[in-house]
Amino acid sequence: MTQKLFHRPLRDGLLFAMLGLIGLHAQAKAPMPPPAVACLACHGAAAAGSLDGVPRLAGKNPQYLAHALGMFKAGTRASPTMQAVAQPLTDDEIAALAGYFSALHPPRLASPLPDAALAAAGQRLAETGTGAAIPACFSCHGAGGKGDGARFPTLVAEPFAFIVARMHEFQARAKQAPVPANSMTAVASKMDEEQIRQAATYLSQLDP
Repeated sequence: MTQKLFHRPLRDGLLFAMLGLIGLHAQAKAPMPPPAVACLACHGAAAAGSLDGVPRLAGKNPQYLAHALGMFKAGTRASPTMQAVAQPLTDDEIAALAGYFSALHPPRLASPLPDAALAAAGQRLAETGTGAAIPACFSCHGAGGKGDGARFPTLVAEPFAFIVARMHEFQARAKQAPVPANSMTAVASKMDEEQIRQAATYLSQLDP
């Protein structure tokens, strides 16, 4: 019997990633760094994320991507999967990956039509917030949620499930340690589940 080299989900993910490489090469301004193949196995052949909660890499600010990978490598941002991926990377590989993925601009993931009321409420949260406790998403994440440097990533077209899960991570962090003022942890700690779903619904439907 032939030995299985990969578990089926990983094998299928790698195959799917490889099938998308020709199109990605056409979009990118630089050659694809070899470590990107492993990234695409989870983040999708177009690096647009997945509906089950894997974040979008495509089009993100390269400073943000490099900063996030650096934190995963150092262990200061928690994720067993991403820490295992990032730890072997050199600084040059991190910079190359950040530049490569930032240059990709696939459309957002196709998803069911959002609830109109949730989307409208999410737009209000994104554009105006509720006051000092919950500021507008765009006040930190840039006009239209397109991102602002290394600290504030783009929010547009992020999968709904990823946004919800990430906000839950911030809320869990707020229960474990003192909350830094004016941080995403502080904002998330003041949001209820309905507000999280509202913001996620609106942001996930924005075109990149």
